[in-house]
Amino acid sequence: MRIFFITTNDRIFLPFFFDKVFSNIDYEIVGVAAADDPNFKKFLINSFSFMGFRLFACEVINQVKVRLLDIARKIFTPNRKHSIQSVCGKYSIPFSNITRVNTKSFRSFLKNQQIDVLVSVACPQILRKRILNIPSKAAINIHYALLPHYRGQYPSFWVLAHGEEYTGVSVHYMVEKVDAGDILIQLKEKITPDDTFYSLVKRLKTTIGPKALIMALDKINKNDSSTIKNNPDNGSYFSFPTKTDMAEFKKRGRKWR
Repeated sequence: MRIFFITTNDRIFLPFFFDKVFSNIDYEIVGVAAADDPNFKKFLINSFSFMGFRLFACEVINQVKVRLLDIARKIFTPNRKHSIQSVCGKYSIPFSNITRVNTKSFRSFLKNQQIDVLVSVACPQILRKRILNIPSKAAINIHYALLPHYRGQYPSFWVLAHGEEYTGVSVHYMVEKVDAGDILIQLKEKITPDDTFYSLVKRLKTTIGPKALIMALDKINKNDSSTIKNNPDNGSYFSFPTKTDMAEFKKRGRKWR
């Protein structure tokens, strides 16, 4: 089974995600493409708005720190995998950066790869029907919540802000509507009293997420067509938090880190 991944250039959690996935599957990974975020400026503005100056500044400093560490690790510890690209290099998997995923040129590129499964992992762009129809078996996405609830952005923030006892990971078929395809695999995870936003995201992305994706790929390989119905009308959708939402998050005793 030939698999292609479309993702984003996250340097904090996703290198660990991909390392776990690649080391635990026997399928042929034909490539990984990291897509640019076309709404990155809007993302920064919205993040500053709900985080406030102090937390936003800490996040910026952390991102700068991670990039500086990347440079240092390349020089002093070249065997340590510090980015998605370096993880791909470890497994001899072709890696590329892409500006827009729905272009004719990228569609032609994917068709030439003769892929069976297309996997979206935090891809910052919506994949259109012409892309989703390219793989011979399935186009799937991994979402860090128990769909159909908590569709959209920042699901780990929202479950903490709303005082949920559980969250989880859903691997679902992709359709043009966001987080709306039927679910192949869904794993439930208990939220602990000590969980912060970062600790929950880390656990979901580096432990539960890889496990769920591997299970979903195995299911597709076995031609197991059983699914869990994902009806968005019976769930919930959330976008960027506001200052009021952050106040509710803190009121519940939750922390960012």
